[in-house]
Amino acid sequence: MALRTSQTDLLIIGAGPAGLMAACWASQYGMSTRIIDAKDHRTKTGHADGIHSRTLEILDSFGIVDPIMRRGVHETEMSYWSVNKETSQLECQQRARSQPDGLSRFGQMLLNQGEVEQILIDYIESKGRIKIERQKRAEKIYFTDHDTHPVTVETDGQRTDRMVQVLQNGESDANSQGNAQVTEVIQARYVVGCDGAKSLVREQLNVPLEAKSTDSMWGVIDIVPITDFPDIRQSCAIHSDKFGSVMTAPREDRLVRFYIQLKGDDELDKKAMGQTEESPDALIQLVQRIMKPYSLTYNYCDWYSVYPIKQGLVKNYQVKNRVFLAGDAAHTHSPKAGQGMNVSIQDTYNLVWKLGSVITGALSPKILETYELERHPIAEELMRMDSELVQTYEQQNAPISEVSKVRREFSGFMSGVEVTYRPNVLIASKGGDGKPAHASQVIVGRRLRTAPLVNQADGSTIQLAKALPSNGAWRLLVFAGDLGQSEGVERLEAFADAFERHPHCPKLREVSTSGIQGMVIETILIHNSPRTSVKLLDLPEMFHPFDETLGWDYGKVFADDAAYGQGSGGAYAEYGIDEGTGCVVLCRPDQHAAWVGGLEEVSELDAYFSALL
Repeated sequence: MALRTSQTDLLIIGAGPAGLMAACWASQYGMSTRIIDAKDHRTKTGHADGIHSRTLEILDSFGIVDPIMRRGVHETEMSYWSVNKETSQLECQQRARSQPDGLSRFGQMLLNQGEVEQILIDYIESKGRIKIERQKRAEKIYFTDHDTHPVTVETDGQRTDRMVQVLQNGESDANSQGNAQVTEVIQARYVVGCDGAKSLVREQLNVPLEAKSTDSMWGVIDIVPITDFPDIRQSCAIHSDKFGSVMTAPREDRLVRFYIQLKGDDELDKKAMGQTEESPDALIQLVQRIMKPYSLTYNYCDWYSVYPIKQGLVKNYQVKNRVFLAGDAAHTHSPKAGQGMNVSIQDTYNLVWKLGSVITGALSPKILETYELERHPIAEELMRMDSELVQTYEQQNAPISEVSKVRREFSGFMSGVEVTYRPNVLIASKGGDGKPAHASQVIVGRRLRTAPLVNQADGSTIQLAKALPSNGAWRLLVFAGDLGQSEGVERLEAFADAFERHPHCPKLREVSTSGIQGMVIETILIHNSPRTSVKLLDLPEMFHPFDETLGWDYGKVFADDAAYGQGSGGAYAEYGIDEGTGCVVLCRPDQHAAWVGGLEEVSELDAYFSALL
């Protein structure tokens, strides 16, 4: 047996959606990172399939949303079917938009989890800093008194090399088939446990899990349906008082997913629940009963499963602020709202930029406490929504409109775009409703909505979100107002001068190709003067930094000028900013608004940063 000991700044255990998103973030920072997974391959098919608006925004911030938009199915409308009491016929009772307009520039998409994982894998490989180590299982995890790397993880892995080198003494240990068991002890500064509902990390560190089970059973099956049901290519909730409920979701390659309530009170239910070769046919026969008089057959089944409705939520998301739980390792619930993959991705999207900032020495380790403060309440709300949705789907004789009502009530939360973090060291307190006076439509703690802007240098129109990629940088958005007025110019120059003089306001630094080291903040100027009335190089240099090789940066100044069409000219109104006074909005690396103030409030901004160092 080959044994070696190694060290890493960050160890990610599990290469599902949560772990892969963690690796995407970690790839932005100048630190050592490893990701291990017991399986020998990614998810091949089945499992999660809903991708909500905020997740699409996050993927877009890494530049990898396009494959999902090409391959996935756009979910735009949901229909609700039940039996008409007067005619005894199954009829569509209601149609509704899958989510309200205006929440995001992205809607909802449906695509199998395996393809989403592959998109994340391709991105990680393209960055070239982290290798996914498969067939490497975490066997033990514990703390030691090591000064810098206090978390130890013992791993076992299966290698198929002809020879396995023992790094310590150069000897080999291989069997006649060329397989050898390799044991490695990894010492890490920090560990993120993304190892699923049966998390070894959670169990070995004795993190309490508050679990709740019900007698409810559901089946799920992905088939290419042959049917005359008219709404087969859109999401549906279909209810029968006699036979229960079915949910459908259209998928790529003509697939459709069916969720089937299993009551367990007849032979078909028992066959479905047995998970034998008879189960797929039994599941479809259950669907046929509910969908009558419409027909349903199939010749191709891609995947199926049967599961009980279980909820679980850990009491703590972290252990000693060194080990963190994310995704299914931290919370489990039903798949009814399509939240599993989304909330898992959003967990590590919240966490790993903070770990990168601490590991590279930019910010104090105390910011790591905000992961639990921010994400645990989100999981609690998820449990509440999930319980209401499952209860509504399963309730006998309940109007099908009740399902629509619950989904409408939680639409902002389900989409992820209205997730709002409460005040903490990273989220400044700005009044009871989180809406600062300087920008009445910006909610501090919530991701900043995008708006179209006109690039000062070339006149092209882009979404503000495109100027906020996930590369680890903070962004200081300076809404300077009208620079055609002398007061506006003087106010901007005074702000730039004060920003440079205050001790804790980070010095401006470009993102290095070798990864972020230290604090990086990019300043972006957004004025509402006519674009042609402003000369870029007349502005303070912090808005057009100069590089000896690359010259001036032309991507930091934008005009809110309606003359260029494509929806431009409405950013100040969108954010509730007074054109006469302007304001400053500080966005964290995850695009959540962290602080809002006036251009004259640089001292308050400096105090915000001083609390993080």
